[in-house]
Amino acid sequence: MRIVDLSVPIAHGDGRLGLEVEFETPYTFDNCGWAGSNFKMFCHYGSHVDAPNHFIEGTDGIDRAPLNKLIGPAAVIPLTDHGEDAGISGDTLEDRGGHVGRGDIAILQTGWSDKFWGDDRFWKDGPYLAPDGADWLVERGVKAVVYDFSEEYIVREKGFRGEDCEIHHKILGAEIFNIEYVHNLPKISGERCTIVALPLKLVGLDGAPARILAIEGHDIPGEFEVSG
Repeated sequence: MRIVDLSVPIAHGDGRLGLEVEFETPYTFDNCGWAGSNFKMFCHYGSHVDAPNHFIEGTDGIDRAPLNKLIGPAAVIPLTDHGEDAGISGDTLEDRGGHVGRGDIAILQTGWSDKFWGDDRFWKDGPYLAPDGADWLVERGVKAVVYDFSEEYIVREKGFRGEDCEIHHKILGAEIFNIEYVHNLPKISGERCTIVALPLKLVGLDGAPARILAIEGHDIPGEFEVSG
């Protein structure tokens, strides 16, 4: 069994959309003999999972996300030839994603984050998911999608509005979960693996940071019982 950690590192001062990550250590070895820290961050920075209520008003928050949608068999769709400003179309996914089954987690592997995470180019210049690409994922019946790029083109525009975010509405509206902003996807050696994405259980919030793993050589069934 081999584990690939897909989660990007998060540091004090990182962030996006004017919201910076803040680390603070109020309890220190100097003042009390032990260390205790807190942090503040935007739920949609770094590796994270979107909840339905991120874009669809009145739906569930991230604490209600069913874990069997975020853990399970996954199929890698190779897209490393999709670089700057390249739209990922339904035709491309149909051509390269024949091994994606209903109930799989789809992994869109461009390698963009490995080149540009931490640089403005990640947000402004990368590949994106075209509307018919989102349609393909919905029609294929996947339960979640893993991205190593910023998939919604419209968010490059300052002051974008939620109602203009067609991709998120298509995906979240179909009860498919977005697992966003990972890296190391080219390190997955085969076309199938198991994905484990575990967001923090933040009550009612629209997303949460997550530790996201790809496990090779170990099969988890697509449907299983979760308690707790």
